[in-house]
Amino acid sequence: MPLFDENNKKLLLGFVVGAAAGAMASKLAPALGESAKPALKQAMKLALLGAEATRELVAHAKEALEDATAEAASELRPAAADGVVATAAAAAAASNEAATDKTEKTAAPVADFAAAKASRKGVGSA
Repeated sequence: MPLFDENNKKLLLGFVVGAAAGAMASKLAPALGESAKPALKQAMKLALLGAEATRELVAHAKEALEDATAEAASELRPAAADGVVATAAAAAAASNEAATDKTEKTAAPVADFAAAKASRKGVGSA
């Protein structure tokens, strides 16, 4: 097997070119670093401005989504449910005032619980 066959020549050439490039880079690195610093600084400024613009865009999109969700939820909630809550609250108040025996006294907290339950959203409700 000859020392300088086709594969070995390519390997040797790659080694020589890499060594030369490394030697040149060590001599040119300080000059390149100083000349590249303003470009890098400008790129970082643009990246920061882009990040801030993206943050604002996401905040506006989130607010719009929350508004749309609230509007949809209010449209899905029937107007009759508000009347049921008011009726249940009025019945509870009336039963509290008129409670004289034990069964009426225990009915008032049940009516309060029913009114509170009807007014709150449960898991999975819109």
